[in-house]
Amino acid sequence: MNDVPEYTLTRKRIKNLRLTVRAPGGEVVVSAPAHVSENVISAFVADKASWIRKHQERLANTPQPLQAGPEAEALRQHMKRSVPPLVEYWAQQMGVPMPSLAFRRMTTRWGTCNTQTKRVTLNLELARRDPSLLEYVIVHELAHLIERGHNERFYAVMSAHMPDWKLRRRVLNGAPQR
Repeated sequence: MNDVPEYTLTRKRIKNLRLTVRAPGGEVVVSAPAHVSENVISAFVADKASWIRKHQERLANTPQPLQAGPEAEALRQHMKRSVPPLVEYWAQQMGVPMPSLAFRRMTTRWGTCNTQTKRVTLNLELARRDPSLLEYVIVHELAHLIERGHNERFYAVMSAHMPDWKLRRRVLNGAPQR
């Protein structure tokens, strides 16, 4: 088994083997029940080698997370100037009120929409991405002012206003374009 990627093993009180490729460096972490042998774990990791490589490559092509500091502040100022006209355009197109806007570093989301206060918060990281992806997130968040949850009606609103939203979402989340 020479094709076993390096990994860190953690024994836990779990039923099944678990494999994770962690950002940002692509570290491989395996969680295993106490009763599973090293040979079984090694074979499991070897079997997942191509999946591991694919995810490590994807992580290698992902920009490093934005840190607090001058770059973040420059991106915030850029977004404060450039985003409101785009949001205003889409709010008019979609027939929703112009929300208040906020821009901040977010670690797990591209944006949020508070439907009660009509406030949209956008991830500063979007300023480092293609403008069409920022536009997708804006339309997504404004769609919540029409339909709150992620249900069939919500996706119908998305499709009506941005027919290629699924492709943009895939690109934004790092999946290859089809």
